[in-house]
Amino acid sequence: MSGTLALASAIAEMDRSELERLVRRRRPQAPAGVADPIGLASELLRPEAILRALTPLRGEALGGLLRLAQGEIRDGDETILDALRADGLVGIEQHRPVALPEVTEALHQALRAAGTDPDALARPRPAGGTSDARTIRPPETAGPAAVAEEHTAAGAPDEDEGSWVTAALTAVGHAAECLRLLRSRPLRLNRNGSAAVAAVRALAESIGIEAAQATHALTAIARAGLTAPVATALLVTSEAESWLAADHRGRWSALAVAASSAMPEPLRDALGGSNALAAAAASLPRRYPLLPAPELAAVDDFLADAEYLGLSSRGSLSRTGALLLRGERSRAQRLAEELLPDPAPGVYVQPDLSVIVPGPLDPRDEAALAALTAPEHIGAASTRRITEASLAEAFADGTAPEEARALFARVSLTGIPQPLDYLLGSLAERVGGLVVSESLDGGGRTRIQVARPELADTLAVDRALQHLQLQRIDDTTLASRLRVDHVLTALSDARYLASRSQPSRPAPAESGSPDEAGSPDEAGTAADETGPRGARAPAGAAGRGSPTAAAPGMSRAAEPPPLPAALAELVERVHAAARAEPGSGDFTRRLELAIRDRATVRVTAEARGRLHEFVLLPVSLNAGRLRASDPAAGVERTLPVNLITAVEPA
Repeated sequence: MSGTLALASAIAEMDRSELERLVRRRRPQAPAGVADPIGLASELLRPEAILRALTPLRGEALGGLLRLAQGEIRDGDETILDALRADGLVGIEQHRPVALPEVTEALHQALRAAGTDPDALARPRPAGGTSDARTIRPPETAGPAAVAEEHTAAGAPDEDEGSWVTAALTAVGHAAECLRLLRSRPLRLNRNGSAAVAAVRALAESIGIEAAQATHALTAIARAGLTAPVATALLVTSEAESWLAADHRGRWSALAVAASSAMPEPLRDALGGSNALAAAAASLPRRYPLLPAPELAAVDDFLADAEYLGLSSRGSLSRTGALLLRGERSRAQRLAEELLPDPAPGVYVQPDLSVIVPGPLDPRDEAALAALTAPEHIGAASTRRITEASLAEAFADGTAPEEARALFARVSLTGIPQPLDYLLGSLAERVGGLVVSESLDGGGRTRIQVARPELADTLAVDRALQHLQLQRIDDTTLASRLRVDHVLTALSDARYLASRSQPSRPAPAESGSPDEAGSPDEAGTAADETGPRGARAPAGAAGRGSPTAAAPGMSRAAEPPPLPAALAELVERVHAAARAEPGSGDFTRRLELAIRDRATVRVTAEARGRLHEFVLLPVSLNAGRLRASDPAAGVERTLPVNLITAVEPA
């Protein structure tokens, strides 16, 4: 027996707002073919549509469906059934809720596949106890959160504030290093938009962190809108510069707010007012018996992200994390400002050219130091190293030797040790003797200016530079038709210390254009040349792991976005059809269903005080009249709908 008629009756009783909510939640796959409640009911009773609607339901709601099918409605089930009717999972007959056979069958199959006993789930949970419905849940689908079963809302461990502060400072440091590297070297993405494993590993090695930490950092900055995928590369967005210009407190707040907004809704529901995050995650297989394994895995990923960012510590929300999840951003920010340390007064430059950074620095000092050093260890306290290569790269990017010396003299709490003084002096003697810039006079794509004519002679005959096809312009000027980056790389490989002249250019647009990306034959180097400084993500682009909806009390809009045009038109058609039916709604819906299914029905009509019964194959229903063929008599009959007193299956 089909539940289409019962569901169509429930749909016909909905007002416009209820109907819109139903369509928004269930999202019919073929809206153009739906013209009336019967059509919408048929769409919603497709097996795949039913399963999508069942999987996010809590165990109490599933138990209510099972008890309704068994005819055992209990106290408290009315509220559950009202919600399920609004979701198109319960029908109506004679103004009473009824189970839909298609939903009941799909629910039993899904519960068996998930290892849940339907009879146990249908039994009400004992007061103060737990349901025994999950009897054979495969351990691999429960997720690593199950190890935190011993944490409870009442007995969560006291928060260790020091641990979340350390985690927060470490995460901010990792995120900043990732963004600085991505500005010059965009991350390669797979065709599905995920970060390539090898690319993540290379990024982690470049900044001295573990690959798992790099993955967490990339997720955090993507959620905060600091990166966005463009084609097959992950680029920084315009928001990244303002984030890097903020202090460590502001940076952490931005990452934490974005992460808290991305908490999976089942976990948010299970958490309630508790701080026991791991315990809430461990309870999900019981609360949501049909929650798919990928969603359970997403919950476990969120737990790891929360620990990484300092939103939680050892399975329990930190005080700041709890405030953010309750939507109290201002209080959370004030608490973070109180608990996170002030910027460190300086760094310790060692004779071995290592730099000990005891804590977060002023953003400008941090950026300048990062440009002159290479990261070795990034954490709440970090270690960086000064090398000839790091200084040469900074000088090539436009930093003057005098600026580097002034920075070290200002931020170093130990002064400038003799090895660093020697290295700065040695490099200063060679900087400025070889300057590479874009050619503006048509003599070639790149212009090379040297300090002495003999250096120009050396470059012109150096076999390692033959592929540059250098052309002599005058005694101290050479030109090459290759790009600036190619020339700089070749000179570096040949052990010439060259710096790059930075011509003044207009500010880049917010989104990358074809010209910025380079011509097709230069696609392999366009990202390296312009990098994310010149290519910004298009408006609305979202990085991996970005949230799809804001959390309650955070930045969620008061009104839901408008329905897509196709779904809005569906709502109008169904709402109008439900109110335009002549005669008895139940009879006309039965006839419409028979027309749709090409099924015969037994129709009883009253005329002049006498009842007449026909077995008919309905053909059409229009203008208050039923047109149908009578197979037994071999004729076509037309009956006024207002004379029909009963319609039953033949």
